[in-house]
Amino acid sequence: MSRLRCALLVSLVTTLVAPAARGEAPPARLRWSIDARLGYATAWTTGQSYLGPATGLIGGLTFRVPIHVEVGAAYHVGSIESAANDTLVYWSRRRSVFVHAATGYDRTMLAGRLLVRPRFILGSLFIVDEAQLGGVMRQGIEPRFTFGPGVDILFHFGALHAGIDARALFVPSHVAAPIGGLFGVFGVEK
Repeated sequence: MSRLRCALLVSLVTTLVAPAARGEAPPARLRWSIDARLGYATAWTTGQSYLGPATGLIGGLTFRVPIHVEVGAAYHVGSIESAANDTLVYWSRRRSVFVHAATGYDRTMLAGRLLVRPRFILGSLFIVDEAQLGGVMRQGIEPRFTFGPGVDILFHFGALHAGIDARALFVPSHVAAPIGGLFGVFGVEK
């Protein structure tokens, strides 16, 4: 067995056995959560018309070893531009749906009432682009792979929780336009 595998195995056993050795009750085997998110995202260097205000849902599982996995989706309102004169009408709309999976580590403080969850996010932005010029309509969907770090800071009130979600996402196809987002989080965990 390699040294890395031995170190990982020792770390896993220590994490599982240490609370019992200290006389603490082991955490629940598996906890699930569902969160509603409401916030805003923008590119740090340039405004991206497919971002802006957003709302979404995230479902997650936290294992006995405090590893959290989640999947979610958020709808970004985007922007609308329009112009018209007596003979011609033009409008353009860009919006997006961000679908992701993430994994993180749960760190609780203040007797379990405060949870800090750093996480790594992998996802895709599906950008919907619609335009009309005169009587001609054009539509398209463009997927863009994204990845980056995020952190949830949640306050628990029994089974309910509220807090913030901050994230920094990188879009390899648009290196000069990394995305920053800040969301309010409201949810339940069992």
